[in-house]
Amino acid sequence: MTRVTAHTPEAARSSRITRVSRSATVVIAAFVALMSLGGCGESIETGESGVLDGVGRLPGYDFWTPVTLPDGARLQLPLPEGGPVGGRVTGNRVLLVGDSILASTARRYGNEMCDTLEPLGWQVAVEAEPGRFAEFGTRVLKARIDAVWDVVVIYLGTNYEGNENSLRGDFEEMFSITKGVETVVLTTGVFRDSQKVVNATIKEVAGEFDHVHVLDWASVAKVKGITGKDKVHLSDIGRAALAQTIGRALDYAPFREPDCLDARFRDDSGIRGDDPAVGSEPVTDSSPADSTLP
Repeated sequence: MTRVTAHTPEAARSSRITRVSRSATVVIAAFVALMSLGGCGESIETGESGVLDGVGRLPGYDFWTPVTLPDGARLQLPLPEGGPVGGRVTGNRVLLVGDSILASTARRYGNEMCDTLEPLGWQVAVEAEPGRFAEFGTRVLKARIDAVWDVVVIYLGTNYEGNENSLRGDFEEMFSITKGVETVVLTTGVFRDSQKVVNATIKEVAGEFDHVHVLDWASVAKVKGITGKDKVHLSDIGRAALAQTIGRALDYAPFREPDCLDARFRDDSGIRGDDPAVGSEPVTDSSPADSTLP
């Protein structure tokens, strides 16, 4: 079985230094954007330079992020079903649970998630570890739900061993644990056919719970430049896009006392030296029985 995981924290920190010198790659700056988003998302095409004119304006939040994408690429920021959740909660605590895709945006890696959500007023906890299956979500939620959260965001399912019933049961348990808490669940990138089963299962189970809202990350993940050469893990651009997609899904917190909270789940032992995300051969599609991913 081949397990694909994320960069090491040390490599990520080195990458952050490199990114600072490559200001043309991803620039995150706060300034007023005189544009508004309509419908379920906003599509913006790149110009000749490949730099987006903008990725849209978060409802109620004046910030704009230029992002470099390949010429002709289109970036769409989706909204969760039911719209942004910030207006439906009374507090500002958000718990994010996931695998290496989400972990790559945590403070011990690139810190894109806190950098994006804190200006919106959120207290942010990213509980994510490389190489985790959906079952990890139930463990995190059982351990952390009593800390009192206003929103839970879940990104799991990239690691999938092919047992649809088990996957369904894991998401049912997660959503049962978060009853009473606004919950946003992301679909995964479709880098192999079995992810279509994962995403269909996520949508079906989410439809059984009124407090759960699906956020179509798959539509963003397919954009050229969002993932690295393994087609699974996020590029620098992709991490910024994921954080902003979640930021748009949350919108402003009800009040402004932001914080980047310490994580309790930060076991990075699942990272392997032969990880395609750090330079070996790209992942090839195979049956779920033959490969598992973060």
